[in-house]
Amino acid sequence: MPLFFDKDISVKQEILAGLTTFFTMAYIIIVAPTMYHQAGANFDAAFTATCLITIIGTLLVALYSNLPLGMAPGLGLMSYLCFEVVGRLGFSWHTGLAAVFISGLIFMVITITRIRQFILRAIPRSMGLAVAAGIGFFIGFLALRNAGIIVSDPATLLTLGHLGHGPAILFFLGFFIITVLDGYGIPGAILIGIVAVTLLGDLLGLNHFVGIFALPHFHFSSFGSLDFGPLWHIASIPVLFTFVIIALFDSTGTLIGLTSLIHFKTQEEANRRINRALLMESFATTGSALLGASTLSPFVESAAGIKAGGKTGLTGLVIALCFMLSLFLGPLASSIPPFATASALFYVACMMIKPFAGVNFDDPTELIPAVMILFIIPLSFSIADGVGIGIICYVALKGARREWRAIHPMLWALMLVFLVYFGL
Repeated sequence: MPLFFDKDISVKQEILAGLTTFFTMAYIIIVAPTMYHQAGANFDAAFTATCLITIIGTLLVALYSNLPLGMAPGLGLMSYLCFEVVGRLGFSWHTGLAAVFISGLIFMVITITRIRQFILRAIPRSMGLAVAAGIGFFIGFLALRNAGIIVSDPATLLTLGHLGHGPAILFFLGFFIITVLDGYGIPGAILIGIVAVTLLGDLLGLNHFVGIFALPHFHFSSFGSLDFGPLWHIASIPVLFTFVIIALFDSTGTLIGLTSLIHFKTQEEANRRINRALLMESFATTGSALLGASTLSPFVESAAGIKAGGKTGLTGLVIALCFMLSLFLGPLASSIPPFATASALFYVACMMIKPFAGVNFDDPTELIPAVMILFIIPLSFSIADGVGIGIICYVALKGARREWRAIHPMLWALMLVFLVYFGL
């Protein structure tokens, strides 16, 4: 394993980089427990689990791959677990965590055996970009609903809510603060926006402040009580498939993007450290499910720390230490109102839509399946349905144009799986 220290490494820069990354991703200890609680988890336990698995995942990657990355539950799969698997499909919270556990084991196996590269080659790049953007639309829609900006309507299904309502005004104010601060490159812009809106909500009587510090709650109701029973059914195959596929694109794509900001001596060194990071992530994801949290992912906010001078795992150690201290901020996290976290979620959603620009707009066989995914995910409240329809559409269009070489053999198998799924 590479050493943290050499003549080109500045300890001061690594510490500064770690602090920078922590402040840019610290919002996750507020957003994640809120979403888990909506899915049926105990808020205090979810807060502690989020902090612990972030610490564990970040430490594993720092120590084994020597990369300056922060690892935490990813918002894409978090929303899929909370709002689709538990919310729409009706699985229990413990069954959802069991699916996370199984997907972590699968991810571990395909990483060790190099099957991961085979699957990534099978899924067209345009579809991977569309899934990322579709999840962004999905999260953005949920944020607007949570803030009361978009509400149900019996005539038009959806309509604009009352924008003069206090929470709606604070939502837009929080979003504005985050956007402006991040535009100026200020570390912790998302966290600052959440805290500012929360304080204003307290002053206006729209929120109840319950405290700042408390000893962490270590009552993990999920530990050892994962419910695997409902997963032994054909209807659960798309659920597990979606967990694995999104984790593949999310983790691998983010890692490649982040590590492109780091100077490596050779490409072989870069590949080795990326593979080590992916392996540690899969180990941590299985532990994440046991603790009561969703699939881990490298956080794109790590780019802020890398730009601040982070080059090694020492940056990750600083990030982990900061999250250890955050374990004692449970009451503060529970004091954050939904309209404050909605501002952060909507901003993150906007950032997640950017990859769609990489889709080839001149090729209809690439563009149309991608657009189908973009529409189906938020409108059906189903990432799995969006991926499935996208794959079917892609294979059908490429086949109609006799572009057989563009259709990976695994895509035919996946198309048949989803045809059976939709048929049932």
